[in-house]
Amino acid sequence: MTENYGIGRLKKRKRNLEFLMARSTARAAAAKREQILEAAILRFGRQSYEDTSLRAIAADVGIDVAHVHRSFGSKELLFAEAVRATTRPERFLGGPPGLLAAKLSDEILVRQAMHDNDEVGPLDILMRSLSSREASRILHDSTLTDFVEPISKMTYPSSARRALMIAAVLLGIGVLREVLGIEPLLDTEDGEIQQLTIQLLKVLIGERPYDVAARAAEGDDR
Repeated sequence: MTENYGIGRLKKRKRNLEFLMARSTARAAAAKREQILEAAILRFGRQSYEDTSLRAIAADVGIDVAHVHRSFGSKELLFAEAVRATTRPERFLGGPPGLLAAKLSDEILVRQAMHDNDEVGPLDILMRSLSSREASRILHDSTLTDFVEPISKMTYPSSARRALMIAAVLLGIGVLREVLGIEPLLDTEDGEIQQLTIQLLKVLIGERPYDVAARAAEGDDR
């Protein structure tokens, strides 16, 4: 009886140890995967898709290229993940549709302007990869899946065309400001550019009947 009890305790300890080791291994794998993704974002944000190799990304992290393949599967999948990680559409998709215009305006006029030289934004990856047919296909799919589809559900009426127009406005402003450095769009101190951007986005987003009714009840007849 005592011997069986002792064997049972040993088996339980062994199972606990195996569980802890498995959890530690999973955490280490997740941390290494995050390091690979961060290195990939930096690479894709500074050079073209064709000039970026998985071997170079692996070297940046200090691992074998096979580890990158095990973590992400392929260069295409890693690129798609890098695009998704820099875009992070969940930042502005949460909350009521009435706040969407202000959130999108902040994203392109405030957040993009504030990121430092070491931070890679979605425009950095986009502009360096547009010449690649393979990268363009991934960017096309990501735009439709991660932006147009969820944004279209927040427009009134629900419309992929409206969502694409919103994407075009944001991209156009971003390129003129961050890539070409057109001076009138760089001056945001008086708030006019942000207000105009919000007004334009509100037109494209549309207003639900209850939004109009709520404004009327508050005496706002804009």
